[in-house]
Amino acid sequence: MISIHLGRAREGLDGDWRFRQEDGEPGEALGYPDPDLDTSSWSVMRLPTNWYLTEVGDFFGSIWFRREFRVPPGFRGQRLFLRFGAVDYLADVWLNGTYLGSHEGMFNPFEFDVTDLLDLGGTNVVAVKDGAPRDDTEYVQVDVSENPLSVPYRTHQAVAISQIKGHMIDAMHRPGAQTSFRSDGNTGGIWDSVELIARPAVYVDHVKVFTRIGIKKDWLGDGLAKPDGTAIVAVDVTVHNTTDRVVETDLGLTVAPRSFEGQEPCERTRHVALQPGRSVHKVVLTVPDARLWWTWDRGRPDLYTATVTAGEDSIEQLFGIKEVVHDDETGQWFLNGERLFLRGMRYISSQWMSEANEQMWAEDLAKMLDMQVNSIRIGSHVEKDGFYTMCDEMGFLVWQVFPLHYCVSDADDLIERASDMIRDMGEMLCNHASIGMWSVFKEPEVYLLPDTPNNYHRLCPILKETLGTVDPVRWIHLGDYREGVYNLMIGYCWDGDTHLDEVDIPPNIVEFGAGSIPVRETLETFIPPDRLWPPDWDTWEYHGFFYNLAFNFAKIEMKDTLDEFIDDYQAYEALVVKEQIEYLRQRKWAPVASMYLYYWSDPCPIMGSGLFDYYRRPYRVYEAMKAVYGRVLISLERDVKPYIIGREKAYERGATLSGRVWVTNDHREAIEGAEVSWRIARADTDEAVREHLLVVTVPADTSQVVDRISWAIPAAARPGAYRVTMQALASDGQMLSTNHTDVTVR
Repeated sequence: MISIHLGRAREGLDGDWRFRQEDGEPGEALGYPDPDLDTSSWSVMRLPTNWYLTEVGDFFGSIWFRREFRVPPGFRGQRLFLRFGAVDYLADVWLNGTYLGSHEGMFNPFEFDVTDLLDLGGTNVVAVKDGAPRDDTEYVQVDVSENPLSVPYRTHQAVAISQIKGHMIDAMHRPGAQTSFRSDGNTGGIWDSVELIARPAVYVDHVKVFTRIGIKKDWLGDGLAKPDGTAIVAVDVTVHNTTDRVVETDLGLTVAPRSFEGQEPCERTRHVALQPGRSVHKVVLTVPDARLWWTWDRGRPDLYTATVTAGEDSIEQLFGIKEVVHDDETGQWFLNGERLFLRGMRYISSQWMSEANEQMWAEDLAKMLDMQVNSIRIGSHVEKDGFYTMCDEMGFLVWQVFPLHYCVSDADDLIERASDMIRDMGEMLCNHASIGMWSVFKEPEVYLLPDTPNNYHRLCPILKETLGTVDPVRWIHLGDYREGVYNLMIGYCWDGDTHLDEVDIPPNIVEFGAGSIPVRETLETFIPPDRLWPPDWDTWEYHGFFYNLAFNFAKIEMKDTLDEFIDDYQAYEALVVKEQIEYLRQRKWAPVASMYLYYWSDPCPIMGSGLFDYYRRPYRVYEAMKAVYGRVLISLERDVKPYIIGREKAYERGATLSGRVWVTNDHREAIEGAEVSWRIARADTDEAVREHLLVVTVPADTSQVVDRISWAIPAAARPGAYRVTMQALASDGQMLSTNHTDVTVR
C-alpha cells in the first residue's frame, strides 16, 4: 500500500549521512546497525543522490548509511512513520538497533510505523543497508558480423535479468550500451527524500479518484445518450484505524476548483464505523457544470482538488475530470469523446533520477510545448511525482510504461515481485490527470537468443490483471509489437533503405527516430582524447555509437575529420527523422493514431537518439523536427517506388519530378480559406522553375492531399540542387506551416 504523505507534518532527514561500502564481511556482523557504533571514521554523503554521481562512482554491492535525528516536540501523541521516497535497489532498515524490515524496488516509496521504537526525548539512529548488486544474469554475444569491435564490445544480450529496473539496468542508451558491459552505470542509492511523517491515530491512508462524464438519454428528443454537463467523482478511501476499538466517524469529500475560479465547492459526507486496521469505503459526489481536463491543444487542462476527511484527519489530492478511450479495432484515442491524434515524445529525465528536478522538467516541457508535443511516453522507468504534476497542469497526456525493458526472467518469483511493484506504480500515479494509458512491459518479445523467456504469455497478463485491480478504467497494454503498437526507426534499428511503401504501418508508433553523434564539446566529456579521433571503436561502442547501425543501416560514410563526421551523421539524422514524421502524419487515421519520438534527451553522457544530449545541447534534428511537428503540416509525398527516405532525391534530366502535396490539420476546427502554395527553384540562385498557388478549406482533424506538383525536367535544365518549398497560410496571412524537400538534378 502506497500511503499518502503530501500535506502531512514531517521532519526531513535529507542532508549529510555517514556511509561505508561493504567489503567482504557483512555489515551486520560488524555491528553497523548498532546505535552506539562510532561512525566518525565513515565518509559523508549528501542525500538524496545516486551514488554513481559521488566519489563512490560505478560501484556494485552494498553501502551502509547512518544518521541521527530527534523527534520534533509537536509529533508527540501521533503515529510516526519513517518514509523512504525511493531506494535503489534492496533496502534493509534499522532504527535504534531494531530491524524494521526490507524493501525491493527502484522507484516505489515505502515506510515503517516506528511510533513505539522512537526515543521522543533523545537521539535516534537510523541505519540503512542499500544493496545494488550487478544482476547475476549471463550476457551472451549475439553479434557475429564483420566489424572491428573486439568481442566484449560486440552486441550482447542478457539471458534473464532478475532485477526489476527497466531502462536503469538494460537498454540501448545507457552506460555500456549493448556491449557485455551493458549493466554499467549503477543507479543504486537513496535517491529520493527520507522523512519522519506524523499522522493521527485514525487517518486517511490512500485515495483513488475515478471520474466519469455524466451521460443522460434524451428521452423526449432523438433518444440518444448525451453528456449532460455533470461529472461523477467516485473515490475509494482507505482509512487506517490504528486503535484497538471500533471508531464511528464521518468521511467527507469536498471537490473544489484548483486551476480556475467561479465554481462553488461540492461536498459529500458519509458516516462509517471503522474496525481496527485498514478498510476501504466508496464516496461518490456529482459535480454540476463540470470542467474537463484536456490536453493543452484541445482545451484547458482544468484541475480540481479533492479534500478527503476522516474525523479530524484531512488530505488533499489533485485530479482532473476526463475519460480516455482506446478503440481496440482502429487503435485510435478519444479524449472526452473527441478523437485525438497524439504527437508524442519518449522521455527520461536522467539515468540517475536524483538529478531530476522542477527546473529540468519546466525547461524540457516548455520546449515540448513550443514544438507542439501533446503526449509523453515514460518507459521503462518511473519519474518523480512532481513531473506528473507538471504534466497535469500543462496538459500533456502521459503513456506510462512499467520498468521492464527486455530480457527479464519469466520465473514465478519475478512475476510475484513485479506484480507487487506494478501495484505500487498504479497507486502512486492513478490520480494524476495526465496519466492516460499504461504498458506493463516495454518490449517483452525482443530477444536474440534461441531459448526465449515466455514473458508475453506468462508475465504480461498477470501484470495487466494486477494493475487492473488498482486502475480498472485506463487501457492497459501488454507490450510493444503487439495490439497495434510498434517501433519504426528508419536508419537505426531499421535499414535506412527500407521500402516504406511495403511496410504495413500500425496505428500506434511508440518509437520512431534515428541516432547520431553529439557535438564535439559533449563527446570530449566522456571519450578520452587518445580514443576520440581516429575513433577507438570499442570505446565508441561502449558509449552508444552502434557501429553496425551507423555503417550498415544508416550507411554513414567515414570522413577525414571528427567535425565532418559529426556534421554528416547529424545531417542524416535530421533528414530521416523529418521524413519519418512527414510519412506518418500523411497517414493520420489511415491508420496512424499516435507517434512518439525516441527520445527527448540522452539520459547519460552517450551518443544517443535524443533531440538533446545529456547536457541539453541540441542535435541538429531538434530544429528539423520542430519545423514539422506543429498542429498543421504541409508536406510532399513524391511519386516514387520504392519509397525510401533520408537519402538524396536525384532525378535525371528528362525525368519528371511529381508528387502529392499534403496538409495535415490536427485542430478540432476546419481551416477555411487556407492559401497553399509550392515552388520549385534552384538552390543557388532561387530562380523558380515551377510554382502554384490555390485556396482551399482543410477539414478539421484530417490529413489530405490538396494539390499535386509536377515538373518535367528539361533536357537543358542546369544540373545541381533544387528546393521544393511549400507553405500554408491562414486567411489572415498567418503562417500555418512551411516546409521543403531538396532534390538533385543530374
